[in-house]
Amino acid sequence: MNSNPLRGPSGTVGEAKPSRTPLRIVHLLSGGLDSVTLLHDLVHRGYEVDCILFDYSQQHVQELAFARKHCRQLKVRYKMIVLPPLGGLTKSGWIVPNRNAIFLSIAVNFAAQNGIGKVTIGCNAEDETEFPDCRMAFIQMFNTMLTTAEVPVEVWAPYIDWPKWKIVALAKQHQISEREIWTCYQPKETGPCGECPACRKLLAAFRAESEQCEMRPC
Repeated sequence: MNSNPLRGPSGTVGEAKPSRTPLRIVHLLSGGLDSVTLLHDLVHRGYEVDCILFDYSQQHVQELAFARKHCRQLKVRYKMIVLPPLGGLTKSGWIVPNRNAIFLSIAVNFAAQNGIGKVTIGCNAEDETEFPDCRMAFIQMFNTMLTTAEVPVEVWAPYIDWPKWKIVALAKQHQISEREIWTCYQPKETGPCGECPACRKLLAAFRAESEQCEMRPC
């Protein structure tokens, strides 16, 4: 494995070493594009994955059904963690303060208890403007904190310098369609709203990936 804690060769998570006992990873799974694609990527590469899902009374609770679907499809173990409501997601705002620190801390605790040395999260380069806890500096400092606390777990964010369209392209390689993920933060009874920042970012990523395909073979 590449020693870089953020990503393996060529920005991917790297191939698992041939072994009778595959490397185990704890993965934060939301049901959205980034985390679902990374889950498929990890399983395809031969890792043994345990997923952590979080119910924090989010208004887009539909994401959990999509997350469970992919776990069942890939025959991956998952654990649902029910938290007190975490504020932040409203009609006028879409940032849950320090959410990734909360999620990662719980996932690291689970990993440490089970002798698992890696935790993965699906941050991408386009998250860093709006989400401070998706930035490379945050992941690096979180790993520094774990080292200082003598916790033998490391956080990987393999897509942290990828544009979202590149994750769309990888999702298509794994035959993950737009209908098999949930991104919308303000769902309607009929489905995704198509208007919230998450929906707009997803649509822009699919458009950008299509434009890339027009310029190069896909």
